[in-house]
Amino acid sequence: MHYSVSWSGGKDSTASIILAHENNEQIDSIVFVEVMYDLKRNISGENPEHIKFIKEAAKPLFELWGYPVHILRAETDYLSFFNKIMENPKKYPDRKGKKFGFPVNGMCGVKRDLKLKPMNDFYNQFGNDIVQYVGICADEINRLESLRNTKNRISILEKYGYTEDMARQKCVEYGLLSPCYKYSKRGGCWFCPNAKLAEHKEIKRLYPDVWKEFVALEDEPNVANNKWNVYGKTLHEIDEELFWEEQQMTIFDFM
Repeated sequence: MHYSVSWSGGKDSTASIILAHENNEQIDSIVFVEVMYDLKRNISGENPEHIKFIKEAAKPLFELWGYPVHILRAETDYLSFFNKIMENPKKYPDRKGKKFGFPVNGMCGVKRDLKLKPMNDFYNQFGNDIVQYVGICADEINRLESLRNTKNRISILEKYGYTEDMARQKCVEYGLLSPCYKYSKRGGCWFCPNAKLAEHKEIKRLYPDVWKEFVALEDEPNVANNKWNVYGKTLHEIDEELFWEEQQMTIFDFM
């Protein structure tokens, strides 16, 4: 039986690895899937500080502990998803020949194609001889109930009675709390339609040229889903809000 940790770099999956290490639980692999914004230019879909934490801090330590860490990527990226031509849309035939555009909130095909597929491809090599550790805490009752309906997936955090707060403190104890928690309560792709303003601000600061290009995607012609967030602010509105926030900070610095 192959025991593997599905690792996002967030507090819960990271705490799962630490707990397994402390309690001599078997770990045969740690699997992280890096979603890419643009493969050709090697632009990650992960926050730059988070992926640096993954590759330069957490991964070397886990490998020092003796656990193989696999960083996987899909064969495609976000921009390919955005620019994919809809050849036979069943529900909306008027969209035929248009670019797919932005993923719809709550229906993220990006996650399915760019994250889950490479992970499932990795696990499929073991057939049924796989146990997958997932980062679900003891106080996440609904998620644990859903977990019980799946095969070969267990929570080490539940086994040792670790709540979300306890998982976070365990990461802090080992110096393995991702820097993404400085501005977000969640991990995930920086282009996610559920991302918050603080996350956008960080990306604009770290990836100014990419951010400008990302905002301009809303102006692309012949796009089926041409709004980044169909339920909230557009990228142009967010960009303007960040612009005025920057101007206000500049004025205060001057004063």
